[in-house]
Order: sequence, then C-alpha cells, then structure tokens
Amino acid sequence: MPRYVTPSAEDGKRLINDFIDETFGDLDANPDFVAMLRTVVPEMPAAPSPEQLGAWTELSELVRDADFKARVRRMAEHQAAERAAGDQTGLHHEVTELVRERVRQAQADGVEPGSQQARMVLVELIAGYTATFGHLDSAEYRRKLLTRLEIANDPRTERYFALLSTINGWPAPPSLAPAFDWFTQALRHHPVP
Repeated sequence: MPRYVTPSAEDGKRLINDFIDETFGDLDANPDFVAMLRTVVPEMPAAPSPEQLGAWTELSELVRDADFKARVRRMAEHQAAERAAGDQTGLHHEVTELVRERVRQAQADGVEPGSQQARMVLVELIAGYTATFGHLDSAEYRRKLLTRLEIANDPRTERYFALLSTINGWPAPPSLAPAFDWFTQALRHHPVP
C-alpha cells in the first residue's frame, strides 16, 4: 500500500503562489488583496485528518482548474481596470460587513429584493460603497456596482477560502453568498436611485 506524503508548507506556498502568479501576475490589481492572498496559504499539519487531506486534494484541483483560473483572472482584470480609473482603495472589510449585516437583517425581516422595502436597504448599502470608493449614487454607478458584484460572485471563490480554513484548522468562514446574491438581485430590481 503506497504511503501518503504530507504536503509541506513549501508545497502549500508554491501551490498558491503559482495560482496567484498565473491569475494576477502581470496586472496592476488591488495590491492589498494580492498580498492577502499570498499570506493565506495551506499549511498541512504533520498528522492531517482525512478532511484536511481531502481539502488539500480539492484545493489543488481547484487552483489548477482552467475555468476557475479564467474567472479569477477576470476578477483581477476588473480590479486592474478600476485601479487604472483611479481606485486606490485597499481591502474593503467594512463595506463587506455592512452588506452581510444589513442584508441578514433584511432577510430575517422577510424583505424581498424586488420590494419597495429593499429599495431603502439598497440606499444604505450603496451609501457604504459610495463612501468607500468616492462615487455618487447614480444609475451608471449602480450598473458598475452590479458588474463588480457579478464578476466577484463565484461560489468557487468561497470554496477556495473554506478549503484553506479546513487545511489550516481554522473556523470555517461564514458564507457571504446569500447576502451578495440578495444585493445583486436588489440592484437588478432597482437600477435607478
């Protein structure tokens, strides 16, 4: 029976850096985001659990998947285009938390994305984005924001971070998909302020 060799920290760093080099390498994408990606690498323990070994295998396959790499490359190109247009912001944890909390409350209250109540929630969310990125709420800005959300909203991106968490023995990150799905739907229903 073949003996499984536990991947080393260097193997994990190489796996992630090769993926980042291929998808972000020659683009002027958000440097804070790229730096964060390079620091969050899989570090397999000496005696990994079956779940950690499975997560390593899945992560290895994911970062080599041509469609996923193309999707991440599209995200990187979008970031580079935004930077070329003047966006020099870093990471956006505050606005992400605003979306998570405000949409969670709206969903708990039964607010549907196409409803009039959603329009008020959307005003709050967009105010967070406009304050972060220095824009005014307009139909044009809402179109750009919708494009940004559609490009970033790939469930495999969440899976990527969940797999890293499993390998590293960290708590699973909470899913942002329900909040950003609601936000995206609300923007489609309410494209004009």
